Amino acid sequence: MVYTTLFPKWWFRVQLTHAPSEKQPQRGSKTLLEQIRATCPTLADPEMAYYIPSWIMPNGDMQTIYLYTQHYRPAGCPVDFEREIFVFSDGGKAAVDWALPRRDQQNADSPLMILVPGIAGCSFDYYSRSFIKSIGHQPYGHQVVVLHSRGVNGVELATPIAFHGGMTDDLREFVQYIARTRPNAPLIGIGFSLGANILTKYVGEEGDQCRFVAAASVCNPFDIDATVNSMCAPTLKNRYLYAAALTKSLVQVFTDNEQVIMAGDVQLDRQAIAASRNINEFNEQYTAKIFGFGSARDLNTGGSCIQYLCKIKIPMLFINALDDPMCYRHTIPYAEIEANPNLVLACTRYGGHLAYFEGTGLSPWLPKQLSQFIQGMLDWK
Repeated sequence: MVYTTLFPKWWFRVQLTHAPSEKQPQRGSKTLLEQIRATCPTLADPEMAYYIPSWIMPNGDMQTIYLYTQHYRPAGCPVDFEREIFVFSDGGKAAVDWALPRRDQQNADSPLMILVPGIAGCSFDYYSRSFIKSIGHQPYGHQVVVLHSRGVNGVELATPIAFHGGMTDDLREFVQYIARTRPNAPLIGIGFSLGANILTKYVGEEGDQCRFVAAASVCNPFDIDATVNSMCAPTLKNRYLYAAALTKSLVQVFTDNEQVIMAGDVQLDRQAIAASRNINEFNEQYTAKIFGFGSARDLNTGGSCIQYLCKIKIPMLFINALDDPMCYRHTIPYAEIEANPNLVLACTRYGGHLAYFEGTGLSPWLPKQLSQFIQGMLDWK
């Protein structure tokens, strides 16, 4: 429990993966990595880039569980939102939460961060609030908007279609809306967990036409099929913690919107869906069928962002913890990231899933890294 004081400091150094400097994009006198090192030294400068977890909870399981408890303590990281209901072209609806104050209303050309939460996640989750608080205050003061998935955070489904880990159409339609209403605003995408997979896949699909100036991915599963299969392994942690919690959240979306879903054209077995014991079972009974995939495996494989990494044309930062108990180290695509000069991967030995607490006060390490990277990309000219 006190190993953070026993190991040498180099043990906690952030491990970077990127293309050789001669292949990286360059603006002015700096390559992409040089700009990140200059503006985000605690993430990329070899002399300063360390993540040392709090000795109080040094491993990924403890960090992840503690993060979950913080979702229910908004007073510990207060952020206020203004809600908008976004209506998609097919009639579907999703909650869009604008962090207050609304700076974009005074200056439509100011930078805007579009945040994509994790599976059934929301703006009130601690990782969202801590990032918003960091990027929204001095010295940054940037606007953040959170795009939720359909059927979550208090908005009922308006169509039988909910969401899946590779569904990029909703993000695409929302970004197009923002681009029309704020044509001169620099946009940056930030995705967490399954939202990171969606964001990464979208950026790759857009290629040269991507509207984002830059993007950041945190705790990305990359290969959904491999991740879900690992999560479905019959271990105690999966059965009673991680897979159980994620499956429960998916089943809850179904039960909350059962009447609308069952009224659709696709034949579904409501009892089998409600009885799903893991994510693959849920996807097999509901998600794959509703989206027209032949199986859960087809859904998972088709929705994975790993196949789109080579198509990304904007600067993109990936942050993953090697002890993440939900997005596993064996799914991290080092070779694919190194092959694309626009990508930089920062891996930490510890941090859990979206947690990254440090010090005796259990302060979040992650928001500072994201905020510095974002400002560095906005200033890179």
